[in-house]
Amino acid sequence: MIITFMSDFGTEDGYTGSVKGVLLNLAPQATVVDITHAIPPFDIKRAAYTLLNYFNSFPSGTVHLIVVDPGVGSQRKPLILQTDDYFFVGPDNGIFDLLQYREKYKIWRILEKKVNPKIDSATFHGRDLFAPAAAMLANGVSPQTIGKKETAANPKPTFVSLSGNRCNVPILAVDHFGNIITALHRNDLNRLQKSIKWVAFKNFKTDHIQKYYAEAQKGEPLALWNSLDFLEIAVREASAARYFKVNAQKESVTVELKDHI
Repeated sequence: MIITFMSDFGTEDGYTGSVKGVLLNLAPQATVVDITHAIPPFDIKRAAYTLLNYFNSFPSGTVHLIVVDPGVGSQRKPLILQTDDYFFVGPDNGIFDLLQYREKYKIWRILEKKVNPKIDSATFHGRDLFAPAAAMLANGVSPQTIGKKETAANPKPTFVSLSGNRCNVPILAVDHFGNIITALHRNDLNRLQKSIKWVAFKNFKTDHIQKYYAEAQKGEPLALWNSLDFLEIAVREASAARYFKVNAQKESVTVELKDHI
C-alpha cells in the first residue's frame, strides 16, 4: 500500500518527520512517498493545483494525504474523499476543489474519536488526525468505519468572475520554472461553449495560444495550455514570475472570450 504525503511543513522543524513517524507506526507495511513539503505556507490554491499534477500517476488504491491547513482547529471539516481509484485525506478548506471539479467522488467527515481517541490538541491535526486516518485507510479500514457520510457539494467553476465575455482569472500557482498558472481550464471553455479571443496580463496581450514553449522567441512571453490543460503565462527559457514581477495572491489574468464558430 502506498501513502503519498504533501504539505507546507517544510523540512526544518521535524513536523514532516512527525507525521511520517505516525504513518509508519500505524501502517508499517505502507510505502510513504513524499510529494513535496515546500508548498508556500497556507497556500491552498497551490496545494490544490499541485495535487492534480500527481494523484493519478499512482497505482489504484493509493491514499493521498494532503495537509495545508491554515484553519487547523477551527470549524473546517476533516475529510476523506474516495474516487474510483484513490482515497484523499485532508481539510475541507479548498485543497480538494479542483479535484472535485473533475472527479466523481464520495465524501466522509472524519470522526476524531474513531481515528484517535487520545486526541487532545487542536494545533497539529496533520499528526494527530489526518495521519492516523490515512494509515487506517492504508490498512484496509473502510471510510464509513471512521467517518460520517457527507453530501457532496456542487463544485465551483474555477474562474472567479465573468462579465459578458470577459473573465478575470485568478492565479493558481507559480511553478518551479516561474510559469504563471491560471485557474482557467480548457473544460471551462467547453462548458461555456466559448473560445479565447485574447489574453492579457500587465503589459502583455496576445490573441494566439501557443502549443509549446519553443514557439516563442527566447525571453519572449507567451500563453499556452499547460500539461494539465490550464491556461499558463510563460516566458521562453526564463521566469515569467520575475519578468512580470507577479503577485500571485493579488493579481489576475484577463481573458476575453468569444462564441464558438
